[in-house]
Amino acid sequence: MSLLDRFLDASQDITDPLRVTLFSVGGTEIDTVDILEFVLVFLVAYTLGRVSETSIRKFGHKHNSLRIESLEMLAKFIHWGILTVGILIGLSLIGLPVTHLAILVSALSVGVGFGLQTIVNNSIAGLLLLSEKAVTVGDIIGTPSGRVGKVVMVTIRATKIITPTGEAILIPNASLIDKAFTNYSMDSRGVRKVFPFSVPYGIDFRRVKEIIEKAALQVPYCIKPDQLHEVECGITGFGNFGINAELVVWVDPVELMEPYRLESAFLSAINDACVNNNIIIPGPTYGVTVTSTSPSGFAAQVSGGTAPIPANLANTAIVGYPQSDLESSSSRQEGEGGESGEGEEEDDNGADFLSKTETEDKKEE
Repeated sequence: MSLLDRFLDASQDITDPLRVTLFSVGGTEIDTVDILEFVLVFLVAYTLGRVSETSIRKFGHKHNSLRIESLEMLAKFIHWGILTVGILIGLSLIGLPVTHLAILVSALSVGVGFGLQTIVNNSIAGLLLLSEKAVTVGDIIGTPSGRVGKVVMVTIRATKIITPTGEAILIPNASLIDKAFTNYSMDSRGVRKVFPFSVPYGIDFRRVKEIIEKAALQVPYCIKPDQLHEVECGITGFGNFGINAELVVWVDPVELMEPYRLESAFLSAINDACVNNNIIIPGPTYGVTVTSTSPSGFAAQVSGGTAPIPANLANTAIVGYPQSDLESSSSRQEGEGGESGEGEEEDDNGADFLSKTETEDKKEE
């Protein structure tokens, strides 16, 4: 008897007391030892998959000529492949028939068709993006929703970008396949930027064109002119306040990650060039006209009469209101006051007459 046979017999003598039937699948009894064997094979397969994935990543970092995202996806597939083989070996060790494996695979296929359809769709889309080289790490892209960002990671399920404001956005790969998106890094010429401005009528625009183009070349974000990159300044129309013009420049796509600095640099260059050369940038002007109106606040019509002018404004000249009208109004108020005084005196005299008459009647009695 060989050494291996002796070892197997000895191990069987040890494991037989531990065998406890847990359940049966298609007439095949599954005991505790079978479960332990399956778990052991699964752990070995998982460890081998992790080691393979790590080795592929290290290999990719050492060779910069290889695409990192492609190696990442390859490492994931190898890891999953080794894990799948380990599961199949573990199931065969516990004596599960192949027909039952086919049933299990069919059940998984139904699950993929319903619950995992989105995940599978994104995974296939990720493979297409990498194979077509439509997206790679470091590209500046515009998402279907209009957001601009830098690609920092491409996985099987999604693509991760960082926006100029520091937001991390995960874009499902399927959306990049189904909808149109912009990859600014694919064009070797860079990105064309347009900055509109205005100059007054009657100015020599050829002189303006020379001044603005020279100022744009001094901006560090501007790509130096060549056959593919031209700095141009031209008229686009005639507006209400002046001549409408545009400055056209080319910049590196990476500069789109700082749009505020990019726009500020070129607009400041245009403004400084106009100020230094006495070119006035036209704009709307506003005028204020003051007209006289009737003093409705001071001579309001109340019950058919005229409301009295406040005492503190009686001798004050009011803009738009003739002074003679104020004096006549004041005199009218004094006249009304005199008449009311005479009426009061007549009332007093009448009261005195009645009191005297009553006194004489009492004396006669």
